[in-house]
Amino acid sequence: MKRLILLFGIALCIVACGPSEPKNYYEIEGRVSNVDDGAVFYLFRLDGNAGMAIAHDTLREGRFHFRITPEAEKEHLTLLCWRDDFPSMAAHIWAEAGDKVKVKGEDKLIYTWQVKGPAPENRSSQRYIRCAEELYNDLQRVVLEDNAIRLKWQEPNADKELLQAQYDSLGREQMRIVPMIHSRLIERMKRCKMDEVGMMHLSEMANLCKYDPEYANRQEVEELFGSLGEEWHNHPSYELIRVNLYPPQEATVGEPMIDGEFYDLEGGHHTLSELSGYYILLDLWSSGCGPCIMALPEMEEIAKKYKDRLRVVSITTDADDMWRKASESHPMSWHNWSDGKKEIGIYAHYDQGGIPNYTLISPEGMIIDRWMGYGKGSLLQKVAEHLNR
Repeated sequence: MKRLILLFGIALCIVACGPSEPKNYYEIEGRVSNVDDGAVFYLFRLDGNAGMAIAHDTLREGRFHFRITPEAEKEHLTLLCWRDDFPSMAAHIWAEAGDKVKVKGEDKLIYTWQVKGPAPENRSSQRYIRCAEELYNDLQRVVLEDNAIRLKWQEPNADKELLQAQYDSLGREQMRIVPMIHSRLIERMKRCKMDEVGMMHLSEMANLCKYDPEYANRQEVEELFGSLGEEWHNHPSYELIRVNLYPPQEATVGEPMIDGEFYDLEGGHHTLSELSGYYILLDLWSSGCGPCIMALPEMEEIAKKYKDRLRVVSITTDADDMWRKASESHPMSWHNWSDGKKEIGIYAHYDQGGIPNYTLISPEGMIIDRWMGYGKGSLLQKVAEHLNR
């Protein structure tokens, strides 16, 4: 009799409640200990290596919460806290509509926080982290020490010689730890079937191969790349890994510029060579790059000041939709183009290790100068040095 009553109760609930409406959002709930309330956590939506801030929440009673309407079927996100007592490393999260993701942290070492959610990438990411957790934590502590040195550097009576020595020592420590982490990850890749998270890590390693000629794991990274099955050949990271392992021709000062095919926001087609007869200030930028955005007013000033002699060309490394959104927020009166290839197109030829990234080209199409980074007045000074000779 009791069993019949129980079954009836279940049936009644099904009839009364009916099927639940599908949710058009996902939630991320965080529980954190040993972190003071007031810490602000930022959520970024990733597209390749570019990220756009989509939400932030303040820690209250050890909790934070996000409710996000996705723009894609499944989204790759990062979570970070921009404070000097947090490492500049982010927790990775994957989510889609209807998901509830739980994040748990017991310290400020955010990269190794526990992330639990329905997407299989979350489980895979956590397994990769756990196989090198103590090394990841060592790396985060080194990053925190690096933050402390930067703060001391700004003090009026800072011993900069001593701080520089400490900074250099921390750099060497980072370069010692990272290959050890990668060795652990490589061993896991060899044992397990390749997946999205494995491709993410392989891309990170290939990037290091490009910039560090002494990188210890290069041969194994090349072997892993060579062993990828055809199902991965159309993956967004595949060409980026290939370009980083085997870079194309590099743009070089004193040599002819390397051109490409570009389009503007209205769909018009362009090349750099169409600007023959003018100096070209080539700007490689991304919407997620703070200094890139800070430089925009100065580029507008340059475009107006030298309008009879020079053309400014900004080429994005963002995906198309991210570029278009950024262009609405940061309109440009000069040439604003894309080749649609993010980091594997023109950027691969002009890459200097980061952005903002500038190249000055002569009216004859020869590369005059290249430099990276931005500080107020630096662009005006550089251009003036060459054009006012």
